[in-house]
Amino acid sequence: MKILQIITIATLTLGLSQMAYADYHGGDGKVCEHKGGMLEADANKDGVISRDEFTAAHQKMADKMFSRMDTNNDGNIDQAERDAMKTNMKAKMDERRKSGEMKHDCNNK
Repeated sequence: MKILQIITIATLTLGLSQMAYADYHGGDGKVCEHKGGMLEADANKDGVISRDEFTAAHQKMADKMFSRMDTNNDGNIDQAERDAMKTNMKAKMDERRKSGEMKHDCNNK
């Protein structure tokens, strides 16, 4: 029962944050049009995200992340690949901090 409550709360939180995020206005006053997130999970576009749709969307994202990290395509993420990922992420964050991109705007991808 507790797991069901946690999943329900998490789903509602994600859904509400997606609604708020969808109407986000960038620094220039323009409305950002974001595609993805919870809306992308609704495969049959019926306005409801089923457990199967939710699971499929997250599996797709996990597969993409794994493929990005498994740079030698051997089906494993070794220490060197983890270190490279950490270094790459740190460099990107440092670059974003220096350029002032840390706050969200429509140009961030």
